[in-house]
Amino acid sequence: MVKFKYKAKKGLDNVVEGEIEAENKENVLNRLFNQGLFPIVVEEKREIKKEELSKEFPKKKIRLRFFQKVGRKELLIFAQELSTLVKAKVELLSALKIIYEQMDNPLFKKVLLELYNATKEGKTFSESLSRFPQFFSPLFVNIIKAGEASGSLDSALQEITGFLAREDNLRRKVGLALAYPTLLVFVGLASIFVLINFVIPRLKLVFESLVGRLPLVTQLILRLSDFSHKNWNLILGTVLIICVGLYLQKGNPFFKALLRKVKTKIPIVKRIVGNQEITFFSRSLGLLLKSGIPALRALEIAIPTVENKRLKKELENVCTKVASGQSLSRSLESLSSMPPFFVKMMAIGEESGRLSEVLEEIANSYTQQIEQDIALISSLLEPLLILFLGLILGTMVMAILLPIFQITQMVG
Repeated sequence: MVKFKYKAKKGLDNVVEGEIEAENKENVLNRLFNQGLFPIVVEEKREIKKEELSKEFPKKKIRLRFFQKVGRKELLIFAQELSTLVKAKVELLSALKIIYEQMDNPLFKKVLLELYNATKEGKTFSESLSRFPQFFSPLFVNIIKAGEASGSLDSALQEITGFLAREDNLRRKVGLALAYPTLLVFVGLASIFVLINFVIPRLKLVFESLVGRLPLVTQLILRLSDFSHKNWNLILGTVLIICVGLYLQKGNPFFKALLRKVKTKIPIVKRIVGNQEITFFSRSLGLLLKSGIPALRALEIAIPTVENKRLKKELENVCTKVASGQSLSRSLESLSSMPPFFVKMMAIGEESGRLSEVLEEIANSYTQQIEQDIALISSLLEPLLILFLGLILGTMVMAILLPIFQITQMVG
């Protein structure tokens, strides 16, 4: 006997679901018709067995392999698909199985398999998610937990999806603003590499045979070309190793701290980084409060979204004051790393009982400032890069043309 899952209509509006043991699908259909039900879906029930789990996914901590990761985009798609399925009244386990079967990322597929089995064994979905902090943040887990407690998992998933979508949209805008300047730099450096390694070496013998003493700029360019031409494979290998090393170490605390220090030395970039932190913190805190999580716990969960060590320390002090009974707005007055606008808006939100809505308004306000600064950087960066690359290429072209002018004068 085989187990079959079915979904069938009883009357005009009533839809029923269940399981039947039968020899084949035809027997299931006949039994449903005899019960006065009209079958919509009948399929064989396939369990993800423990044996499969032990073979495909041993119960141990998931390790990230070389170039194998779960990106923000994949988490967003997961949240969107799960939200859609749960909203359509699909059972959570069935929804996880559907997403698991169509997932391409092998690492995330293993995570989904473990989520499925842990939830099936009786754990709540939030408990299953909390086993993978490297993929699902405390914010994600606690919103799900609040949704489970209130019986509105679909609403919790919608809130998370909206949050991740807004965060992804902001990051994408920053990336798009830097895409053209990055391409410009790449094309410029490639042009310089081709000139130095393939064009100038062919002109070297001509210049040395026809002209006596070459101009200083031409001599410098020829020496640079000679060195690069002899060691181009070593130079490319070094650059490649540095790029791969930086990519692999991009999550390293030392490199993150170093990059942050560089960012804080550039005025407009410093403002963007600061506003970005306020935006993420405001959205996180607002979303947690909206989900019914107490203010103190919401603060503790939202603080890790902040990277600025000084601000993080100040927010931890705020948590201590709130825990001792002080109001949130009063505790925030001690923040020196937050703009006065943020502190005043928080006080207004707490007084009016609309703190979560006010936090969303704060996030939207700072998002607009970030977009304006991105547009400003983009408009300034492009001409500056063109000017910089133009000076380098112009110098190289001048180094080539000067000996030609000398040859022309000698012939004249």
